[in-house]
Amino acid sequence: MHSIQRRSFLTLAAAPLAASAIEPSQTAAAPSQAPVAFTGDGLSLSPLQYANLLTTIAAKESFRRDTYLKNGPVEELEHAMATLLGKERAVFLPTGTLANHLAVRVLAGETRKALVQAESHLYRDEGDCAQLLSGLNLVPLGQGRTTLTADEVAKAIDEAAGPPYPAPVGAINIESPVRRTNGQVYDFEEMKKVCAYARAKQIGTHLDGARMFLASAYSGISPAQYAALFDTVYISMYKYFNAPFGAVLCGPSLLISKVETLRHQFGSAIYQGWESAAVALHYLDGFDERYQAAVHNGEKLFQLLQRSGKFHIDRVPSGSNIAKLRLASGGALDQLRDRLADSGIRIGAPKGANEVNLQINETINRRTADEIARAFVAAVA
Repeated sequence: MHSIQRRSFLTLAAAPLAASAIEPSQTAAAPSQAPVAFTGDGLSLSPLQYANLLTTIAAKESFRRDTYLKNGPVEELEHAMATLLGKERAVFLPTGTLANHLAVRVLAGETRKALVQAESHLYRDEGDCAQLLSGLNLVPLGQGRTTLTADEVAKAIDEAAGPPYPAPVGAINIESPVRRTNGQVYDFEEMKKVCAYARAKQIGTHLDGARMFLASAYSGISPAQYAALFDTVYISMYKYFNAPFGAVLCGPSLLISKVETLRHQFGSAIYQGWESAAVALHYLDGFDERYQAAVHNGEKLFQLLQRSGKFHIDRVPSGSNIAKLRLASGGALDQLRDRLADSGIRIGAPKGANEVNLQINETINRRTADEIARAFVAAVA
């Protein structure tokens, strides 16, 4: 895989969608019915598509399955991710919830205290598992925000270690991009400062990088550059590598060995994980090039929709693959949603909603941005 390079973003201008914005060769072409889904980060493969892909993969002469997550594509995936992110070792885990939990548990050590973003997945969306199952004290900072500044992190660390009853921080968990802030990416300069301060204080750092590869395509900062700042980093295997489940946690060999032991103790040393690892490996190959194309097509689409005068596109500052769409005329999106569905385009607007998040994933590469824009405009005609 090649490192992802910084790219410039298209500016959304409020001008009518002119015929000149659509290439002549595309104007005459019959509309494609290739499905495009502006929901989720991946391809949302059907059970039949999974079954067919697994059949193709397993039919290869060199294929060997794992046993209790040893050997086979599981170890191949672990090695590939560790190498890609510049870490000593990686371990496969069934869920990202477990990856975050065990990483912070091991990093925090006997202090049992960790700083987290108030909007982070670990704090808001994991059922208090770290608190209930490992006795961790998660201290939330920065409510409503993605980026914690180095100054506020330093203040929290100093206060925790101060008199009269010191209770020092053992770990810092950072999520980027943050799902609860619509895919906003953590400011890289502040991230570097926070991690440098933590290292100087001998405090462990963990990156919840479930969607890190998506963030890289928008920020221009490679996954390896992000990972280099942290002791451990977790990547989701199902969000955009399209596996049916799974996560990979990368970090120092000694720490990963501890996590591997805990994986078994937490009942997660499943008998086989080859079906997930094999699919993730399949889509990992060439992902950065394909997703850069998706980003380009998504930015072009948003520009065309804005210029049409029919829609408003709102972007989160320092965002990634999520944009909010509203009708310029106001009102519910029911007609738009239903008519788009008839042309094989899916948006996630619930009944009566007047705005919807459009998530860019690889399905956008199945049609041209011009063709998709025409379908949106026709759906509100």
